[in-house]
Parts: sequence; structure tokens; C-alpha cells
Amino acid sequence: MKNADILRVARERMGAAVTADEENRNEALDDLAKLTGDQWPEEIKTERETDNKPCLTLNRLPQFVRQVTGDIRRMNPALNIIPANQEASKETAEIVEGLVRQIEYRSDASSVYEQTAEQAAASSIGSFRILSDYEDDDTFDQEILIKRIRNSFSVYYDPSAQMPTREDGNWTFITEQMSAEDFDRTYPKKGRVDAEHDGTTDGLEYWHHEGRVVVAEYYWKEPVSKTIWLMADGTIREDEPQIPEYSVRKREVKTHQIKWAKISGDSVLEGPKDIPGKIIPVVAITGEEWHVGEKVHRSSVIRYAKDAQQMYNLWRSASTEVVALQPKAPYMVTAKQIAGLETLWGQANQKNRPYLVYNPDEKAGPPSRSAPPVASQGMMTEIMAAAEDMKATTGIYDAGLGNASTEKSGVAIRQRQMESDVSTSIYSDNMAKAIATCGRIIIGMIPSIYDTQRVIRILGKDEKESMVLVNRVIGTPTGEEIINDLKVGKYDVRVSVGPNYSTRRQETSEGMLEFARTFPAAAAVTSDLIAKAQDWPDADLFAERLKKTLPPGVIELEDMEPEEQQQIQGQMQQAQEQQQQQQEFAQVMQRAEATKATAEADEAEADATKARLEVSKQSLELAAQNGELNAAIGQLVQQEVQRALQSVLQPGY
Repeated sequence: MKNADILRVARERMGAAVTADEENRNEALDDLAKLTGDQWPEEIKTERETDNKPCLTLNRLPQFVRQVTGDIRRMNPALNIIPANQEASKETAEIVEGLVRQIEYRSDASSVYEQTAEQAAASSIGSFRILSDYEDDDTFDQEILIKRIRNSFSVYYDPSAQMPTREDGNWTFITEQMSAEDFDRTYPKKGRVDAEHDGTTDGLEYWHHEGRVVVAEYYWKEPVSKTIWLMADGTIREDEPQIPEYSVRKREVKTHQIKWAKISGDSVLEGPKDIPGKIIPVVAITGEEWHVGEKVHRSSVIRYAKDAQQMYNLWRSASTEVVALQPKAPYMVTAKQIAGLETLWGQANQKNRPYLVYNPDEKAGPPSRSAPPVASQGMMTEIMAAAEDMKATTGIYDAGLGNASTEKSGVAIRQRQMESDVSTSIYSDNMAKAIATCGRIIIGMIPSIYDTQRVIRILGKDEKESMVLVNRVIGTPTGEEIINDLKVGKYDVRVSVGPNYSTRRQETSEGMLEFARTFPAAAAVTSDLIAKAQDWPDADLFAERLKKTLPPGVIELEDMEPEEQQQIQGQMQQAQEQQQQQQEFAQVMQRAEATKATAEADEAEADATKARLEVSKQSLELAAQNGELNAAIGQLVQQEVQRALQSVLQPGY
């Protein structure tokens, strides 16, 4: 787009934004005025002050806003980054999450979120932004920052945006007012709008205000088209000059590019330039919204309590007025009784005199005071009704405000507090949605801002800092490889709400100590964890020493220090060697026992053979004496043959 086209469209859009949101803005301004104590209609205040009547402002509205903002401050939202496609890795997601956490810490994002949500609770809408800037004056490295937009009325959103964060809008303005002198000094060669508003200035009437020049940062989504191809390996390639080989599918995509320019009503002061990401980096936190036909009605916590607050002020002032008149009740006297004493009696209701002197008047009794005005019970009823109306219109009752209430049991009090939290939960819910949108914007900006090899600081969940080298290029046999590449993969955001790390650590410590008291045996194997969870100075050193006393197998090897790992591995290797030696010794002993048994069996067999030979010798000698030698020899030969056959043949043959 040319500059003339940018300005023409911008003027049209500014006019549309002002017209669409004018009613909500007027109501929001009135909310803030009432919240800060400007609660009397001017004509009534003037009339009462003229009559010397009190105009008390007993402002009860801030307590309702503080109740909501107090709940918001206890949320402790945390952004969790998860991989969203196959090219994203869990390891890189942890680095991105640590980087996002460091960006939040560097920007004091918790204060930005809380103050913006407080603005929404007080006036129905608040805004913050995400931008990039150089880390220092002597570097080209940039960083992402989260910034509060102090004046929520300086932001104009696309009226067609439907989401409470306004992330689906097509354009956004962030305006500021400059004096003519400051504008000419800052932009000496640029024109400024100083025409009087006549209704026919083509939208220029919104670009000057009481002699001041309106300057705006203008974000818009410019439509673009691209072609993407699905490759056979599942990867996506886009905007190739030629059709890639091995492509499976082709698709034409209509998307957009975020643009930024700084403009006045008739000049482009800076830009235009591209902004990384797909979401305009300006995020809204809104209150409750109702769609009435084509109009959007937006409300704050105190929107419907303002009338009750004014009635409360009126009846308290009237009651104070009545009570204040009681000591000023006039005296009933005759002219004779105060003759010569007019000055004394004229000060009767101003000075606390111990007595009043009067002249006797035989025609009248002693001077007497007329009956003083009495406070109306109806006034007290109206005061109480106005106070209850403020609670009813906000949905926040005594239990939620910390005041004494009719509920007596803890359960009943908690239930009433819960009702108050539920009735205003829209503000905390919308804050969580805004933080998630902020996370998505940051993720969309990271590949362009952190696009070179550099060392970045990341912050862990335990709030410990570490340094990581990202986009590191290393050589490989097949080419180059990038380690911790922040430009590859898609990531998504989840917002978790709960106690912060310090609170969780304290709860963990208390739970561990209670469990150790209940089950003392557990302390023997968890002593290092119990010590680490404490909030003492040097608790980590205490835990490290205790960890060294734990028996093997209780602590995982990868959780140990390198020296401890080497020591444990040496002990394990020594134990394996001892076990192997014991196995070898057992095998040697088994072989020795087998050899001994064989020798004993051979010796027994030899003894048996010797005994048979002795028996055979005796039998032969006896047969020779009896003349039966040949028969005896034959019998012995037959027995030996059978024995030999039995030793050779196996059973079953």
C-alpha cells in the first residue's frame, strides 16, 4: 500500500472505532471518576454547598475492585510451551519455555498482567503490548519485551473483533497526543492536522484534540498469498520458484502479514514495516461483555453499583445533617429576658458556657430549648439498603470482603466467598486468555528476533537462570546441522494457574516433614529431598551431603554428579569382577569334587576286583584239591564274560 492509501484507510478505521465504542468509553470514564471519588452530580453538589449542607463521599467502591484484583494477584499464571508438530522437539520446547519465562521476568510481566486486569475490573477494558528492542546500545541482538499501556483509552480496536483479547481484529491503533511544538520538533518535515472540526474532513476530526496533534501507532493485517507443497517425507515447503520434486500435494493459502506504521492524520511519520508473527501484538483484557443486537455492551465490576454508591452518600449526608443540627436547637425566650444580653445568648449554640443569665419576666417562664430534630428511621433504612445494593450489584458480599457476616461455620463462609469469586471470575478468566495470547505472540516472534547463533539466558521453573547456545551450526559428514534451532517446528501454549514456585516449595516441605513423621522409615531414603525442599540458607549443600550417604540403588545414576557417577560405576565394575571370580572359583571346586568322586569310584572298583580275584584264587585252590579244577575255571571264565558284557551293553538293548 502507498502512504496515501494507508492514511485514507487509517482515517476511515479510526472513525469507525470511535463511533462503535463511544458509549462504552464514556461509561468507562464515568466508572473511573466514580471509583476515584467524583460521585456527586455537579448541580446537586452546588445546591447543597450553597445551603451549607454536607456533601459526604464515603467511597465504598474501591473495596469491590480490590476484591477482584486480589483474586487476580493470587492466580500466579504460568506459560507452558508444548510441541505442536513433528518438527518440534520436547528439548527445544523446554528452551523456548525457559526463554519465554525469562522474557516475562525481564519485563516484570506479572505486574503488567495484574495492572491491565485491574484496569479492566475498574473500567471494563485494559491493554498491554509485546514489542522488540535492542538488548543494549553496543549490540545488534534484539530481545522481546512485554509493556503495559498505561492509558487504556489510547487504544482503539477493530469493532469486528469478537474475542475478549481482540486478537482476531484486523487492525489496532495506539494513540498519543503531542503539542504542536513537540510534534514540529520531533517530525520537522511532516504535516500536522490543525483543521477545525466541521464534520466534512474525511475523518481528520479524530486526529487533533484541543490544539494537540494525535499521533498513532497503527497495526494492520495486510493480505498475502503463498503456495505450499506437501513432500513425500511429510515435510512442508512453501513459495518455491519451481514445483519441487517428489511433492505429493499443492495448496494455495491466503494469509496475512502484520504491518506497522506511525502516522498522524495526514502523514506517515515512520514505517511502514513488517512485524513478525500472525497476531497483532496488542492484547486486551476485558470485563463482562453483552451483545445487544449489533452493539457490544462492556461493563466493569462497579458499573451497576454507582447509583447505589450515590444514594449511600446522599442518605449519609442527610443523616449527618440532621444529627449535626441537634445541638443547635433554638431557645424559646422573650425579648425582656435577653434584653442587654443579646451577645451572650447569640453565642449559646457556639460556646459551651456553664450557665446562661436571663432577665426575669413575670409574664413567661424560664427560657427553654425547643425539641431538637430526630434522625429518621427511614434514613437509616435507606443507608442500609444502599450498602446492600452495592453488594448485590457487584455479587461480592461480606464474607468475600472479609467482613463479619451471618455465616458462622467455616464451610458456610467459604461457600459465600466462593459465590463472590464465581460472580467475578470473568476477569480472571479473561486475564488467563490474554496471557495465553501473549505467549502465542511471543512464540511467533521468537524465530525472527532470535534468528542467529547466540547465547541466551533462560529461566527454569525453579527460577534458576542458565545460559544456552541456540541456532548453533556444526559440520557433519552430510553437511551442516543446527543445534537448538529456534526457527524449526511449531509450538503451542498452555496456561496453568496456581501457587508460585516458592509457595509450592513450602507446601512440599510441610508435606514431606509430615509424611516423615507418619512413616519414619521413609526418611532414611528421602533425607536429601526433604533437606532440599527446606528454605534454609545452604539447604542445597545440606541435601548434597545427605545424598552421598544414601545406599546404592536409592538415587538414579544420571541424577548424580560426574565424580559420584564415576565412583559408583567403579564400585559396580568391582562388584561385577568379584562376582565373576566367585563364579569361576565355584566352577573349579565343582570340577575338583567331580575328579575326587571319580578317583574314589575307581579305587572302590579296584578293591572289588581284588576281592573277586582273592575269591577266585581260593575257589581254584579248593577245586584243585577236590579234582574239579577244570570245571571251576570254566565257571570263572563264564562269570567274567557276563560281567564284561554287562559293562559294555547299555540297559534296554
